[in-house]
Amino acid sequence: MIVCYCCSRSGMPAALSALEDGGLDDVIVREVPCAGSVEQWEVLRSFRQGAEGVLIVGCLLENCAHHYGSEVAARRSVVLERTMQDVGLAKGRVAMVHLAEHQAARFRKAVEDMRAVIREQGGQA
Repeated sequence: MIVCYCCSRSGMPAALSALEDGGLDDVIVREVPCAGSVEQWEVLRSFRQGAEGVLIVGCLLENCAHHYGSEVAARRSVVLERTMQDVGLAKGRVAMVHLAEHQAARFRKAVEDMRAVIREQGGQA
């Protein structure tokens, strides 16, 4: 299972469009007002609840509706990646993707990339 925290302005429309095309049965989408609002504890809780990977999906950096939300989310995803390694979990299970609302293919590619990481490390995806 891959949990995607999606910005309501860009990530969510792209995710919904990608979901309509099928093939993403292992994806759980959680809408957030801004990718920058995703806290570390939320991501860690997703892993405790069985997620194999987490994507944080935010606006393009130059087009963030909250000005700095995508930058905050990108920095936070780097810290989360280090935290995951510190607690003994595999590298690459947290990723940030920046996209526009019409980029469903880019969302799908991010999911496929996460699946590849999970498979390489012996997961189910």
